[in-house]
Amino acid sequence: MQISVKSNVTEIAKTLDRKYKKQIPFAASRALNDVAFAARKEANLETNKVFKGGAVAFTRRAFRYKKSHKTRLSSEVFVGPDHDYMAYQIEGGTRFPDSKFVRVNTTHTKLNKYGNVTRARMQQMITNKAKYFTGTPKGMPDAGDGIWERYGRKTKSGGQRIRMVASFQEKASYRPKFPFEKIVQGVVADPVLGFSARFASRIAAASRTAK
Repeated sequence: MQISVKSNVTEIAKTLDRKYKKQIPFAASRALNDVAFAARKEANLETNKVFKGGAVAFTRRAFRYKKSHKTRLSSEVFVGPDHDYMAYQIEGGTRFPDSKFVRVNTTHTKLNKYGNVTRARMQQMITNKAKYFTGTPKGMPDAGDGIWERYGRKTKSGGQRIRMVASFQEKASYRPKFPFEKIVQGVVADPVLGFSARFASRIAAASRTAK
């Protein structure tokens, strides 16, 4: 997402003496970095509000920013490369598997307070063959492929009952959930954290030290 602040720079530049105008690129670059840093911080904090139960520490570090330079007046706030799942939370869309399938939770999946399956839980589901098995149950071709849990008591007439705790799908669809664009736009326009305020502060500081 790109937001132009050219008009903000132009308006403030009109109020400056000519000898201070050479400070504009430097001040604009600093202001862009201030705003990008603030937007990244706000987006990371917002993850804890949007997702049910809050967000895990890893997700609260999902957003990063790229600094501006006085010769390249552009800064960027973006999803980190290790957090590509956040792109689906922002834009929605269809996720296809990296290997054979996409693992999708079911109504029987045991989630933590953040709505996730912990690594320990997933490891148990994979390694505890006495309690879990993978695939499609015998005699139930329409039951679906996934991870199944055995539960309840064994009886003389038959084995334990089973329920699917993870479904293997060819793809998974997501609806937009995280208001990233709204968050960034809100910071850019903020009367204290926004670009106009930060640029005015930075140009004032640069003007005081200008030779």
